[in-house]
Order: sequence, then structure tokens, then C-alpha cells
Amino acid sequence: MMLPLILLGFLAVSCNNDDDSSDDNVDVIVGTWKVTDAFVDGESIYDQLLLMAYCPLQNEYNFLNDYTLRIDTFEDGNEAGECIAGETQNGTWSKTNDVYTVNLSGETSSSTANFLDNNNFTTETTFEGQAVTLKFTRQ
Repeated sequence: MMLPLILLGFLAVSCNNDDDSSDDNVDVIVGTWKVTDAFVDGESIYDQLLLMAYCPLQNEYNFLNDYTLRIDTFEDGNEAGECIAGETQNGTWSKTNDVYTVNLSGETSSSTANFLDNNNFTTETTFEGQAVTLKFTRQ
């Protein structure tokens, strides 16, 4: 249960499967993204998170050109390691300077996305007083 809060605490950044090289995208964030690493004090905690919350780490964050956001969530299935589709969450996103703001279910969260290249970015969040860096990779 901790991981979904971390992810939503960040904002829940994501994108659609649009080609990142397309000039038709309104922003580099447009596309489909997944969390591919998480760091505390510079050390990866991703493997530990996979053991605790494998299925939520399969969530796909879809940022669309019309400034809407769709998060395709996954939940534990009946068998170990099995993930099933969960509730789809819908919201909106905007960008001012380098700060992205997401509105999901009436809750607004803002964060800076630090793009490593067109297919990877990191963002900072705080969970239970601990600074966490999440790395997202375009799918």
C-alpha cells in the first residue's frame, strides 16, 4: 500500500504511446510511462519495492496531447506474481515552466520532471518524511 501513495504523491506522471519524436506532441511528457527505478539517498530501492508491490509498479501513466492523464493500474491477482487490471484513473495535467501539475479525483499535485533524455525522467517526492527519487521510462 505504501508504493501507490509514493507514486501518487509524486503526481502520477505518465504518457501515451505516441512516438516521442513526433512534432505533433504538445510536450515531451506526452506518451506512456512506467516507474523503472526508485532511489533513497542515492541508492536504488526498486528491487525491494518489487518484492512488496510488484503489481502497482506495472501501472502505466499515459499523458495525452489533450492535457488529459490516464493511469492504467494493476492489482495482485489470485496467484503469486499475477497482476490483473485495476481501476483506470483519469485526470488532467498542465505544465508551467518545468513544473508539471496533475489533477486526479479533485486532488492536485505538482512536481518537476528532470528529463535525462526524451525517454527517461526523474522526479522527487516525499513519503513519510523520506525523500524519494522516482525514475520513469517511456514505454
